[in-house]
Amino acid sequence: MELERVLTKLKFDEDVSGFALVTNDGAPFLSFGLPEAVLPQIKGTLAIHADSLKLMNVMTGAGTVVLARIDLNWVLAVLFVPELNLGSALQRTKDVIDLMDQVDLPPPPDISTQISDTLEEVPEIKDSIISQVETHEEYPVRDDVVVRHGCIIHKGKRYDEALRIESQLYMELKSHYSNTGLDILMMINDKRSSSKIAEEVGKNLDQVIAVLQWCYNYHLIDAECPEGQDPGTREIVEVPLYEGELAKAKKEDRDVLALCDGTRTVHEIADILGILYFKALQSIVPYRGKTLKMIRHTKN
Repeated sequence: MELERVLTKLKFDEDVSGFALVTNDGAPFLSFGLPEAVLPQIKGTLAIHADSLKLMNVMTGAGTVVLARIDLNWVLAVLFVPELNLGSALQRTKDVIDLMDQVDLPPPPDISTQISDTLEEVPEIKDSIISQVETHEEYPVRDDVVVRHGCIIHKGKRYDEALRIESQLYMELKSHYSNTGLDILMMINDKRSSSKIAEEVGKNLDQVIAVLQWCYNYHLIDAECPEGQDPGTREIVEVPLYEGELAKAKKEDRDVLALCDGTRTVHEIADILGILYFKALQSIVPYRGKTLKMIRHTKN
């Protein structure tokens, strides 16, 4: 079973405010809407209980976070709305963990949880790092491949280097793409295409391709792209169609629902409104199966 399919149970749960896969030391990866403010409490809890953790709850100002052990390397953190009772939160998390037994999870990156802010505070250091990355004699910058949605992505010669926190390449990737770049690298298994990686990390396809192109240029990845792939190649996308009356919908949901006309993805709607993907999703979930349905179509 694919990880994305399992996590869908959380994405479309109206009582879930956010969730993330986290390492044993609390570093978040594949995070969907989990507020930064709850991370210190998650890290503090794992610092004490990581070795014995199976299923436990942490009370935060944003609601109840349930931490559940997936395997030796990964913990699932789910933030539920304050109104949900603890028993239901624990059971829903356990249901997802049970499904995780069927998922082939990637290994955690060999990095620490704390990321230095030096790059932002001292721009000249950042410029120096960029220069050293671009002028690496053994791995000159390459631009012979244009990464597109159908390309199969493989680990490149500098893949492992990019996941070492002390490396210049890691700092450069982090400065450009934050945790998104790391999340994308972790989904590479020499089988997934660019579009499949975008599905797994829950990011806009164009955004993921931009990261993959940078990674290809600097030898973090290799790309096996079908011949004849061009901008006219089509992909299947799922889009929301709202068929109810806007006046009967909650006021805070109407802007999102008004754009659910069967032509835009949830990501595109979020971009148009300038809101987070997860916030747009929360405005859609209560109406699914009633006045809103998800339909599939192809787009260029």
